[in-house]
Amino acid sequence: MKKIKVLFKDIDHKLIRLKEDFAVSGINADSRLLKKGEIFVAINGPRHNGCDYIKDALKKGAAAVCVDDPKSAPKTGGVILVKDASRAFSLLASRIFDEPSSDINIIGITGTNGKTTVSYLIYEILKEAKRLPSLLGTVGYKISKKTESSFNTTPGPMLLHSLFDRMRKSGSDYAVMEVSSHALKQDRVFGVNFKTAVLTNITGDHLDYHKTMKNYAASKRILFESLTKNGTAVLNRDDGYYDYFKKATKAKVIDYGIKNKANFRAVEIESDIGGSSFVITTPEGDIGMKTVLIGRHNIYNILAAASACFFEGVSPEIIKRAVERFQAVPGRLESVDMGQPFRIFVDYAHTHDALEKVLSELRALCGGKLVAVFGCGGDRDRTKRPKMGRIASKIADEIILTSDNPRSEDPEAILDEIEAGIAKGFSGYKRISDRFKAIEESLAVRGKSDVVIIAGKGHEDYQIIGKEIFPFSDKEAIEEILTKRHSKCLR
Repeated sequence: MKKIKVLFKDIDHKLIRLKEDFAVSGINADSRLLKKGEIFVAINGPRHNGCDYIKDALKKGAAAVCVDDPKSAPKTGGVILVKDASRAFSLLASRIFDEPSSDINIIGITGTNGKTTVSYLIYEILKEAKRLPSLLGTVGYKISKKTESSFNTTPGPMLLHSLFDRMRKSGSDYAVMEVSSHALKQDRVFGVNFKTAVLTNITGDHLDYHKTMKNYAASKRILFESLTKNGTAVLNRDDGYYDYFKKATKAKVIDYGIKNKANFRAVEIESDIGGSSFVITTPEGDIGMKTVLIGRHNIYNILAAASACFFEGVSPEIIKRAVERFQAVPGRLESVDMGQPFRIFVDYAHTHDALEKVLSELRALCGGKLVAVFGCGGDRDRTKRPKMGRIASKIADEIILTSDNPRSEDPEAILDEIEAGIAKGFSGYKRISDRFKAIEESLAVRGKSDVVIIAGKGHEDYQIIGKEIFPFSDKEAIEEILTKRHSKCLR
């Protein structure tokens, strides 16, 4: 039980039919999950307005209702008026767990592409340095020796602070976490004590939600605005938004890049289908580096991780050792080898920028035909669909358009919008909405030097069609198809 005066300390509030010494058992922003004795925080979210569920919460035994709209306050029962319910909820969630983020070094990674790979790299480098990091992100959570799956890139406040609490109790000294634009805009991480913030890059994504690039970038910028002067901002010197983010923060700025002069810069780059070698120039000398990660975008990811870890006191030797041992993150340009004579990769690229980067890298390294299988998510940003079609048709030799979580939309209508962007005169494409059959077709007849990329879903092990979630993994589909083919060859 916690008293209101403890939970709402430093939160501007007004009590109606309540006293500061009143104790509650917890907080909840979901009336369906609310337990008797908890405060119901009514948040006006992107899909639902919590004020519409106040009556339900009171019927379930809510100890009080917290609102930021006086007109929505109930006429009976305890009420707590605040200026911003979503921000209050994040602060309250932290206090329910006794502010665990204050006891952990929290490194937040944001950007359009590369967040997962950078977070995994930082996690592995810190482990190599004998630190005790935990990891939160798109692929899952790693706390102590336990790995769990996740559904959102950045969890909601109650789950987030419960995870921080578990980290603290397990002895973790670092939390490495991906921070999405949605989480920042919705104040899910408001009040989290970030020590370091890392920016990968800013390109178009989630414009169905943010509407404009200006709004999207402004959401990402919130993370850097939250840093104190004792924090560290790690920025991509080659990104067009570098100055925009640099001006936003009071923290010390460290930059990395390839094209422009930076604190951490990759030079002498050599790449092939098996990986890359390069030299990182640092404030303490050069680091020669070899990695199995493919592509220039992964060199940027390594630079971002190395920069962040260097200023956590990790030596260049340890950074080098960790990076050179590092294998691909699940679903991030992950190679699938079943003994076939050609190369197959599974990648999460689901934006036009990410698709362009991965196809361009593979194009430069591919000695034969480059085959791309991809789609676009339903009920999501429609503006990127023709862009992805145009990009793929300009870089790949063959394209197979297919479904990628169509949700409530007609899969064929989504393919129509992608197809509309395909370059005039390009005839090397097919439409196969069944994703398994599309992958099967892409692997049908391939030469030794061909490269096949299955893009969009990466690590995901499901396909959302309508309101149903079906088990589906690109990697498992590839393995099943090639295993069956191998069995037929042996007959």
